Amino acid sequence: MVINSASASNLWASGVMGIQTGTSLLDSSAQTIARQSVTAPDPMSGSSSSITPVGDLNGALVQQNQGLYQVKASVKGIEIANKTLDSLFKAVA
Repeated sequence: MVINSASASNLWASGVMGIQTGTSLLDSSAQTIARQSVTAPDPMSGSSSSITPVGDLNGALVQQNQGLYQVKASVKGIEIANKTLDSLFKAVA
């Protein structure tokens, strides 16, 4: 497998786009989590005045993990691209 500077720079660009996508997922899910209502049960009646939609919260938490893994994987791709470009520059110099 031959890696040239064009493919390394494509990997770098893909990594940047992946970080942007992952960050967007994190932001979106954080906003969903922040909008959830938090209520404590009334000690007198044992009930609460509002119910948090658990499905929305679970989906947002899953999306948080997806965003985190997207960013981590994209950073790893950028690290590989940087090492590849560094090796190419050293070979040319």
